[in-house]
Amino acid sequence: MPEERVERFNLAERLGHWSHGIAFIVLLLTGLALVFRGFGGGGLRLFRSVHHFMAYPFTFLTVLILLLGTPRTMGQWLKECLTWRADDWRFVAAFPREFFGLKVQLPEQGKFNAGEKLNSLLTISGSLLMAVTGWLLIFRDSFSPAVVAWALPLHSAGALVMGGVILGHIYLALGHPNSRESINGMLSGKVAAKFAREHHARWYRELQEKDPRGKKQQVA
Repeated sequence: MPEERVERFNLAERLGHWSHGIAFIVLLLTGLALVFRGFGGGGLRLFRSVHHFMAYPFTFLTVLILLLGTPRTMGQWLKECLTWRADDWRFVAAFPREFFGLKVQLPEQGKFNAGEKLNSLLTISGSLLMAVTGWLLIFRDSFSPAVVAWALPLHSAGALVMGGVILGHIYLALGHPNSRESINGMLSGKVAAKFAREHHARWYRELQEKDPRGKKQQVA
């Protein structure tokens, strides 16, 4: 009998996620190459060109995909990320044990658990910081030396923080035994109903309440 699956992310949400993730990783790697400067003049010019080119999709592409492709769910995502309940704070307090594979009882969560909300808020604020400081550095001749002097350390600090965030994100999506099912939501758009019930119980109940027949309709 086929495993029951439920839709978690639509196509536009997935494209937005991957466009942002790929652009950031390319920017991170090329930025590191520019910092450590071990590739000779030609290599540095290539990495600088790629770094500057990828600033465009990093700054604009993901926002355009979400705004044009799925404005309603984008609004719901932002609203949920800014809405924190007592269960969310309890989740944050308990999650370090879950992260390191220790036994813990986590409170019920909605479509996005508190860790995903925190990750989203860090990603949004970090991306804004990286975009603003990055464009200041690209067009540094148009700004005062004092502004550029502040932009560089802020850009570097933002890269370090966001690099740490994305490493934790990758570990939870691919390596953590309790949450690796989540990667399927960003590949096919669907996750196992068992995973949804166990990790996003409040959201799963809401799905069933909206469409009592949804359980049958969403079997993959």
